Amino acid sequence: MLKYSLPLSNTLYLKNLKSYLLLADDNLRLLKDQNDDFTERMIRNETGSDWLEESSHLNNIEWLFLNSIFVTMYASFEHFLMKVASTLEWQPGIHIKLAHISGRGILEQYTNYLHLVGGLINASRERSPWGRMAHYQNIRNLLAHNGGIMQENSDKPLEKHKDFKFLQHEDVVMASGVGMIRIRNKKILESFAKDTTLLTNNLLNEFNQKFP
Repeated sequence: MLKYSLPLSNTLYLKNLKSYLLLADDNLRLLKDQNDDFTERMIRNETGSDWLEESSHLNNIEWLFLNSIFVTMYASFEHFLMKVASTLEWQPGIHIKLAHISGRGILEQYTNYLHLVGGLINASRERSPWGRMAHYQNIRNLLAHNGGIMQENSDKPLEKHKDFKFLQHEDVVMASGVGMIRIRNKKILESFAKDTTLLTNNLLNEFNQKFP
């Protein structure tokens, strides 16, 4: 079993968040320049016969990239929680192993272990901002396992979906009647960074107090 330095792990997580947001900034600027250049060439009638293919590429690359950044950020947060849970296993007086705790998904397994076995109040999903994490988790699962499609039946009102209002508030595009998730700006990435920074800092502080 690897041993982790939790303060270092948290520092690396927070630095990675900043790096992901900077990467999003850089690529959004680059894509804007490419779109502006394409539009100017279209106006001057200087595009080639493959203009439709180029247009489709420029229209899709932005959300494909930002969707991927979101999934990467979520995976980094899960990895940090794994390190905290793994460190808890080896604390004096802890006899229940992580493998003995279940949950609906790996994130819930980690938080259940930290809360129920470690007694960490800040791992309780009843506390803020864990309620928002449930939406982030749903969105990550839709992107990773369902092609970003929120519902299979376009006859159902998309507004009734459990994540609709959350995504709407985070300015995420939900295309067509099935709600194809298209992240077009940094808002949800910045919200995720803010929420998880609060969670990791609080968990680390409480862990250090409980297991000095």
